[in-house]
Amino acid sequence: MVHIRKGGCGIPLLLLGLVVVCQHVVLPAEAAWHDQASPELVKQWAERLGKTLSDVSRKVTRVADIKKMYKQIGASIKKRDGETLVSEIKQNIEEMVQEKMDAVKCIMKWAEEESYVPTVRWEDLILEEEEDGDMFRYRSSKFSPLGDEEEFPQPTPEPPLNYTTGIAHYRKKVPLVYYQPLELEPDPHFFNIPVNTSFSTVHVPTNVFDRAPEVIEAIQWSKKLDPVFEANFRADPSLTWQYFGSAKGFMRTYPGMKWKMNDEVDLYDCRMQPWYISAVSCSKEVVILLDTSGSMTGMRFSIARLVAHSLLDTFTSNDFVTVLAFSDTVKTPIPCFQDMLIQATKENVQALKEAIDNVPIEGYGNFTIAFSAAFQLLESYRDGRGREGCESCNQAIMLITDGVPSNLTEVFETYNRFNETGEMQIPVRVFTYLLGKEVTNVREIQWMACLNRGWYTHMQSLEEVREEALRYLNVIARPMVLQGDQHPVVWSHAYADFQDRKVSQWLKEVMGQHMDRENELAYTQAEEDRRFVIGADHESIKTRKVQQFQLMTSVSIPVFDRFGNIRDNTSVSAELLGVAGLDVPLKMFLEKTKPYQIGVNGYAFLVTNNGYILMHPELKPVVQGFPRDNFNSVDLTEIEMVDDDTVEARQPNEDTLKLRNSMVAHEKGSILDIKIKFALDDQRRINVETRDFFYLPVNGTPFTLGLSLPPNYGTFSIDVGEKFRKLEKAGITSANYFHGTNWRVHPDWVYCRYLHDNIKNFTTPEERLMHFFKKKDNEEEKWKWFSDPLLPLDVESGEEDHSCGRRPVPEDYYYCDEDLVLGLLMEAKAINNWFGTDEWVLRDIMNEREPVEHFNITMRFVSTHAGLTRWQYVNAMSGTESRFGDFNNRAIDEDWYKATILLHEESPDSILFNVPFDAGADPDQTVTAFTAVYHQDGGHEVPAAVAGYKFPIHRLQQQLYKITETYASPSCTEKAGSTDLCGCASEDISCYLLDVNGYVVVSDEFNDTGRFFGDVAPDAMVALKKIGAYRQMVLFDYQATCINQTIVSSGAADLFLTPVRWVQGLLSYMAGQFLQVAVNNYMWSPVDAANSFYDDYGEEVSSKEAKDDDEDAARPVYTYTKVESDPCDKIRLLALVNMTSKDEPLVYEDPEPEILSFTTVEPVTEKNVESVTDDEAMQGDEPEKEVQEIEGGVDGEVKYETENVENEDNQEEDEEDLATEEPTEEPFVFRSRHVSFSPNFISDSTDRFLRVESLDRPIDMTCRNMAET
Repeated sequence: MVHIRKGGCGIPLLLLGLVVVCQHVVLPAEAAWHDQASPELVKQWAERLGKTLSDVSRKVTRVADIKKMYKQIGASIKKRDGETLVSEIKQNIEEMVQEKMDAVKCIMKWAEEESYVPTVRWEDLILEEEEDGDMFRYRSSKFSPLGDEEEFPQPTPEPPLNYTTGIAHYRKKVPLVYYQPLELEPDPHFFNIPVNTSFSTVHVPTNVFDRAPEVIEAIQWSKKLDPVFEANFRADPSLTWQYFGSAKGFMRTYPGMKWKMNDEVDLYDCRMQPWYISAVSCSKEVVILLDTSGSMTGMRFSIARLVAHSLLDTFTSNDFVTVLAFSDTVKTPIPCFQDMLIQATKENVQALKEAIDNVPIEGYGNFTIAFSAAFQLLESYRDGRGREGCESCNQAIMLITDGVPSNLTEVFETYNRFNETGEMQIPVRVFTYLLGKEVTNVREIQWMACLNRGWYTHMQSLEEVREEALRYLNVIARPMVLQGDQHPVVWSHAYADFQDRKVSQWLKEVMGQHMDRENELAYTQAEEDRRFVIGADHESIKTRKVQQFQLMTSVSIPVFDRFGNIRDNTSVSAELLGVAGLDVPLKMFLEKTKPYQIGVNGYAFLVTNNGYILMHPELKPVVQGFPRDNFNSVDLTEIEMVDDDTVEARQPNEDTLKLRNSMVAHEKGSILDIKIKFALDDQRRINVETRDFFYLPVNGTPFTLGLSLPPNYGTFSIDVGEKFRKLEKAGITSANYFHGTNWRVHPDWVYCRYLHDNIKNFTTPEERLMHFFKKKDNEEEKWKWFSDPLLPLDVESGEEDHSCGRRPVPEDYYYCDEDLVLGLLMEAKAINNWFGTDEWVLRDIMNEREPVEHFNITMRFVSTHAGLTRWQYVNAMSGTESRFGDFNNRAIDEDWYKATILLHEESPDSILFNVPFDAGADPDQTVTAFTAVYHQDGGHEVPAAVAGYKFPIHRLQQQLYKITETYASPSCTEKAGSTDLCGCASEDISCYLLDVNGYVVVSDEFNDTGRFFGDVAPDAMVALKKIGAYRQMVLFDYQATCINQTIVSSGAADLFLTPVRWVQGLLSYMAGQFLQVAVNNYMWSPVDAANSFYDDYGEEVSSKEAKDDDEDAARPVYTYTKVESDPCDKIRLLALVNMTSKDEPLVYEDPEPEILSFTTVEPVTEKNVESVTDDEAMQGDEPEKEVQEIEGGVDGEVKYETENVENEDNQEEDEEDLATEEPTEEPFVFRSRHVSFSPNFISDSTDRFLRVESLDRPIDMTCRNMAET
């Protein structure tokens, strides 16, 4: 808390302004004011300190000298047009996209050709048995042993007789299948997972019998795809996983690998994956009719629930669905989904599943009103009332029931028969799922499906559900197969590779080393998420010993059976063979955007056809170490927020809606001058900047490319001039500018690389860059910036072309980005004279020694536009400080780099100061100063670099005290008899240096350093807001995660509390035994709880002390903390300093003494959201007194109650409490103050970028996450 003496003045200082807070005392206010510090004196202190720090920065960073060097080496400025730049980026992305689509089309082409089997083979296979051993061998991803081929393979076991009724005809003799051994080696290109690039492996899910003859046949012919996989990889070495998902249920994956199962039930089915489902069916609009009449009790409804769950799992974000539960009435299990189809996002599907589990079973089944409601809902969407257009959509009704009592011909004739064009049209398919063993009126329910272009299925047990639920996909795909010519290429939404079952366990195993925290180095949360989740530079794994996760998308294409009619001439078949696909890391899209060309505070992003973010710098797949479930359904309007003073959640601005709708519609255009607010530093800082947006569709994909640029400095960029190009051609030795080890390049940018990136084992990006520099400087190498383009492959007649006309890439092929590398060399030369060595040698001629010794400056650094970061130390240092570049190597992508440039735009030649948020806990903490380096040419200036330095915080405090003592008030000096007791050293004055985010940089109490000033002196922050020094800002975080913790005990005492619990326990036991049997027989799996885990600690509690050999001793009870993470929305209350006049200080004086009561309101969570209205969610409990909206808060988040002060004695007692107590549940009581704000505190050394500590809380989501976008 602020330490304020009785009768004195608290004087907080801001880096943008000086604040003087004077307490009301018995003496006249003016006398107290002028006796300590007048506004003019405060202004004088500010100017003196600003001049001192500005002079130090100039001498230490050598900014002026660096600017001169840029001019000497001929750096130029070129104009950058947003429309031209976004077109260039689009072309780069489309070239990469076309390469991936060519690869997947090649797999499809060969799969359709190799699938031809002249005769019906499975009967022959059964008779021939093991005569041809190779015919029954395959490499299994699950069961193949690791070892040499000479090892004897193990055959598959005999299937149980009751395995499934679906293979009852295989209970006769079935062939043996042998598993071939796997020889695997870790490959850095595949994230150090053991693989073999000479063959593929086959995964067969538990619900598929790999000894079924038709499965054997498909496995055998698909083995011929291995040469295609290899040819694709040779032609495009950037490819990762390639696969073929068969309609029979198995998946062939290249390169070959072993899945880590960890003794768990394998329920992964490729046919349930989004890349498969999206390829075999267009967008779907589906109504699931769930019979909840009285006859559905017991096992039938258990099957019905599982059928509904399985069907919901087959929908993707391109589909719209709802569930109607019916008996004698029809209702939606979730009220806010009434009369609408909702998008089948993961959270929406999960909500529907939970609602289905809780629907009551009662009444009789009225099928007429149920079908009528379903048809009417789908008709409204066809007519465009519910959603614009869906000509290619498949509309379907899926009925789940135990029987149909009557004929429903009239309903179908009314709603599903149209003859507008002279041909009968049936717009809605009907799929029926009959449940139970004893059923009646089977012909009626069969007729429903067959006459309405659907499919009928009869299921009698749980184990049949998963397989039977997938059959409707082949029916929906038939029209596409029948036309035969067009193969739609489909791109999926973003997903994380740790969600991919084939590699998830491998990644978790390597990710376990993340607990070592990279030799106990501490990262910020944003940096930790970026390093360990978002990024994916496999070459740095060896140094960090931590596997990075990465975001992916998939491209897939359907594969048709073109020979079905040849095998059986009695009927015309239209069968689907499966889907071919491959994974594409999103970092490939990012690399093609060439961020260095976009520049600081600009970025490219991708939006899907649903308005969801595919790639964006603000996309957060991980929050506080927890992977988010719904990161791939984050809408563009949830990230791009307009500064329009909106204080209500989920109220997007018209400009962002226009931008979103245009990008969803795949349009070309631009929207200029949008004022965007955005956060930095783990959303603790906020700023506002005008941005221009440009967008173009990416051909061949459902994605639209967007580009955001600042309209001023974003329209120009620094360029390598002709003068430097001539110097480079004359023979610059590149390695001369990269001496020592204290330098880094941007780890995510591609300077140079081999196309086969696994042929050279580079451990760091710097090592890779130096390799190419040596190659460039070697005259014998005949250097080229990139290898010659590959010509199409000439295929001789009769030769099989598994690469589909693409030439293999030689191993020594490489690529170097000429513009980026030349820019790096130019900037390295520009800073070489001052930052070219690891140790900072102080030179008196440069006047460096005096400021370094005076402030005890320990190091300085510079980071350039081309991604080079160099740092120097005054003396040889060790420890974490010597690894500055490991934490600050991303140049223009670092938050401090962005903030420094923004500061320069507001106040040229200013200095940004920053201290760690936990600086008060460490007396040796340093303050960091940043200043921008701009290059000027032709009347324009552009950001070229950011330079800075570090020094102890206490040295800054000493300088502040010295200035205030030297220029102290004459009246104070006369009264005290010495300047030592005036200024900040006075007992009556407390001084604070604040950054413009409101965080304490210097304080009398060191523990306050790094804290938000509103926590230190709340009344002063109130006054600053009232005089307009700070602007309150509301930032909604729609990507937050709410962490719920539950204590779980192993004790059994609860069972004895009531007889009801005995009954409950018995029923739970019976249900559990049944489910366990189902799982053990590979029938069914419980609902996935992927976001639930247990902490690694437990507390052992014993009811009594156990004794040796005492059989009655109580068993120990273990308690665990169960932690669950759920997506939620949060509101962040931040503040931004207002730019005010520099002529006169701002003064606030409240003549009416009053007490302000500070109240914190209970957060609104999803658990109680149903019982809280929107107003209550934002306001919380109504206070008894009048509420004022002040101090960076929305009403309900932070409240102040106003009371009249009865006497001065009470005020003084309250003031003493404020000085000694930390915030508690009781209100804080403090007095009003006189406040003086001097805006010209450090005219040359201002921290323009403002952050205010906020109280994060979940806000009312209602049905937002579950409703249609």
